[in-house]
Amino acid sequence: MFELSQLHIDMARNATDDFNLFHDRHRWSWIKDNPFHGPIALGFQLGMFIESELKKQNLEAPEANYRFSTYEFNFANPAKVGDKLTLDIKPPRMSEKEQGELLSQRLCLKVNGKPGLIGFHRKSNFATISNDFGEVNPDHLTNFTDKSFTDDGFFLKRKWMIVGNAKNFLLSAFADQTMFIDEFADKVSFPNMYPLSLISSALLERAKAKHYDLIGNPLIYVSQHLCIDNQQVQNLRSNDCLQMLVKETSEDASDIVTLQCSGWVKQTAPMFAAELKLTPLQSILAK
Repeated sequence: MFELSQLHIDMARNATDDFNLFHDRHRWSWIKDNPFHGPIALGFQLGMFIESELKKQNLEAPEANYRFSTYEFNFANPAKVGDKLTLDIKPPRMSEKEQGELLSQRLCLKVNGKPGLIGFHRKSNFATISNDFGEVNPDHLTNFTDKSFTDDGFFLKRKWMIVGNAKNFLLSAFADQTMFIDEFADKVSFPNMYPLSLISSALLERAKAKHYDLIGNPLIYVSQHLCIDNQQVQNLRSNDCLQMLVKETSEDASDIVTLQCSGWVKQTAPMFAAELKLTPLQSILAK
């Protein structure tokens, strides 16, 4: 059992440049009708907790055996300062899909004994998401300014792989950083959740660029479907540039906003693809 502190939240915010006011100890009260009455943990911070616990408990199949890792998270209840986190993990089960084998584990992250996040961790040799950004050449993206819109209307955000930030992000999720990064042993292996966590920064920068009201009616994660290429992650090096594209795919009558985000480093194939579903806070409060 792990008890969440404000220091853990601050480390995650600083490591990922997530400036969402929901996590800010000084400005959470700026949010209109904030029902949480204090800072809450980052969604990707909870994902990092799940990834590290899977690794710690040796309950996951080795990354090297499968090309892709998928994380499917549905958010039920937030984790706040003083809350205690535990993780229930089911044994992996194999299924056959048209594209090949799919190894799946059901999981439930509990907050004070109640479900906070429910979902699956999956392994496969095929990508479970295929975002439609067309043909993307990472070198071509350098023609566009950071935090700008491309000719196709996609929002571009750049981040860099920083070892110190990755270590702090690991610590924010109660992880033993030496499982991934140990300079004395000449080991630097970025966890999957570190590059994925930078998606939130891209979404926030896009919201600012579109003049979205992050105080009066901020968006909250409903679910995350994340698929990442393990081989590309294993080849990441310090100061590698991650270029992310974001686009909105739907905003239906149910007030669910669906965003797609993919990230490229050195290859024309994306290192990750993600589908994020969010809903405005005021929509939740109105129910």
